[in-house]
Amino acid sequence: MILSIARHGQPAIGDLPPGADHQLPPGDVPLTALGRKQAAYLGEFLKARNFNGTIISSPYARTAETASVVCSVLGKKFYLEPGLQEMRFYPEPPAGMRLEEIRAIYDEVAPDAELTFPWVRQGGAETLFDYKTRFDAFVDQLIEKYKDCEELLCFGHGASLQSMKWNMFQRSNFVGPDQYNWNCSLSDFEILPGGKARIIALGQHHFMPENETTSNLCNYGDPRCIA
Repeated sequence: MILSIARHGQPAIGDLPPGADHQLPPGDVPLTALGRKQAAYLGEFLKARNFNGTIISSPYARTAETASVVCSVLGKKFYLEPGLQEMRFYPEPPAGMRLEEIRAIYDEVAPDAELTFPWVRQGGAETLFDYKTRFDAFVDQLIEKYKDCEELLCFGHGASLQSMKWNMFQRSNFVGPDQYNWNCSLSDFEILPGGKARIIALGQHHFMPENETTSNLCNYGDPRCIA
């Protein structure tokens, strides 16, 4: 199986509360116009390489909208997977949308998609280590669930993309340089027998113009984005 994971496009996070990190937006926000363009670039890139696999997405608006735009380019549908949701930075995040609310906004949700509500993780804020620990268990479940799928594309967040990469690094004994997780950047892995993995590509974003490549609201090349 080829397992790919992409970060959502640029989100509309201009109304963050004072002191909030612009890289870690709270709430369930949609994409900006640029974020939708980034998703379209990704869709065209996937179309050019003849992607025809299964697509799953975190149920948050910014990921579902990204998946929706990509699916509209590919002529495909996507499923919702709470295991890909963002880590909790805030004690009381929004409850998130119900399946029928998501369907009402995004035509590309698969007709047989399911989503148990509430799907947002309960409990207080978590560290990246906490998140990685539970994400590692999720990856095992993901690989088992989709073991007969030739290609699986996941749409997640900064934490889910990075945790997926770390998981694949462990499976492949990878020691090379990592790549930054720009909006709509794409990483590809091959899942091998016995749970091992092979790194195919990390943090691809060459399909987007440099001046339209961002990390949430931070522009490509801004040193704050790669610290």
